[in-house]
Amino acid sequence: MKAEEGGIYRSRLRRPMEAEAASYLSSLTEDVEIFEEDVRGTEAHVVMLCEQGIIGRGDAGKILQALESLRKEWREGKIRLDPERFEDVHELVEAYIIAQTSVEVGGKTHTGRSRNDQVALDIRLRLRRRLLELWEAVLRLAERLVERAGEEENTLLLLYTHTQQAQVSLLSHLLLAYADHLLRDLERLEACYRRVNRCPLGASAIAGSTLPLNRLRTAELLGFEGLVENSADAVSGRDFLLEAAASCSILMVHLSRMAEDLVLWSSSEFGYVELPDELASPSSVMPQKKNPCLLELGRAKAGRVLGLLSALLSLLKGVPTGYSRDLQEAKPPLWETLNQTISTVRIFEKIFEGLKFNRERMAEAALQSYAPAVDLAEALVKHAGLPLRQAHRLVGETVRLALERRVSLREAYSLLEEASMKLLGFKPAFPRRLYERYTDPRRLPAERLTQGSPNPREVKRMLRERRETLKRWRLKLRKLLRNLERAEAMLGREVSKLSKGKA
Repeated sequence: MKAEEGGIYRSRLRRPMEAEAASYLSSLTEDVEIFEEDVRGTEAHVVMLCEQGIIGRGDAGKILQALESLRKEWREGKIRLDPERFEDVHELVEAYIIAQTSVEVGGKTHTGRSRNDQVALDIRLRLRRRLLELWEAVLRLAERLVERAGEEENTLLLLYTHTQQAQVSLLSHLLLAYADHLLRDLERLEACYRRVNRCPLGASAIAGSTLPLNRLRTAELLGFEGLVENSADAVSGRDFLLEAAASCSILMVHLSRMAEDLVLWSSSEFGYVELPDELASPSSVMPQKKNPCLLELGRAKAGRVLGLLSALLSLLKGVPTGYSRDLQEAKPPLWETLNQTISTVRIFEKIFEGLKFNRERMAEAALQSYAPAVDLAEALVKHAGLPLRQAHRLVGETVRLALERRVSLREAYSLLEEASMKLLGFKPAFPRRLYERYTDPRRLPAERLTQGSPNPREVKRMLRERRETLKRWRLKLRKLLRNLERAEAMLGREVSKLSKGKA
């Protein structure tokens, strides 16, 4: 492409833009992310213009041939991006078409279109692909978590509140909780995808066109589920990308909290988990160290994604309805958000695949814990008829005495009797066999009666249902991918027919 082919939009202005200002204004280098989307969207627009009789078949064929040539050169690395020559990818593409054909032919490419609806289209085309990529990554991670939950179905685990030992549970129960976090993330991604997958093309600058554009046809050729109907909304609205960034932020918060659990559990003090060597880092000076650096970076990248969401919200809050150049700056944080989130999800899938759980250490911690106290209090309510408040007070006193005398809760039956006489003035009808039953951590999960608890029967049910749920999510993903493939094939056929001059 020759230098003079740039600046095709500057007919109103008498002089070319100053070089540094042109570089400052240009989004060309960051438009790498949407280059092929711009070519594809332009192809669909040209096919529609031809079908509507707005441009002739011969001219449409020449434009489409130029676009196919541009795509080939781009993939071969032959297209040079020069911010001082072109404001953006849209100008570069149109200038290339004109250079390959003529202004009399290529100059018809942009008929009925504005860069305002064009860039909104490109972002949506690219974003929906990235959302499906993220969907696949989240699905794989959720599947891995459910798989590991099945492997650790009966592994004891203490759960914490306020970073204090709270109740005895099962590792499978917590891994299923992680999976449920991700299932809600998938629901958010699906809802976001439905709103992203709407076509803005045909809105023109802001108020539509006097030409008989067929917006529904363009949407069909590009695989959209419908239109962003209102033309002002189509070029102005960016809530779809905010929603995508917000969904990524929530997902990253979930991953960050998982990372925090695993970082703590990998410490010598916990010793619950060990990362595989290929996913751990050494120390430069301390030979004994095996550092969970990937998990720590996951926490940090979550903060980065949250910051990018804040940047997007701040960028958009003061922009008036319509298109303003401020919106150009929404693209880099959006793409970085998707890049960081997808890479982090993929790393976590590898981590949970290779993670080694120390079942013996987890069981040992549970057996030494006073966490059965809440189960003991409920047993006093259920079997001895005490009010919860009295049972709570009685067990609290028993725990205090056990700590003073350095005995485990399992060994403190006589202390319960002592506390009963002190606080109640009588011994409740609560035999030792019941006491031992409700202070044995190995038996407690099976005593839980509520739906969604770590009762082994509930864990089995949840495992079965989550597996079925994940299968349905995978079928949904395949259907959406097939829809895009069909639309791509349809557009390809139309481009091929016009490029070869077929009727």
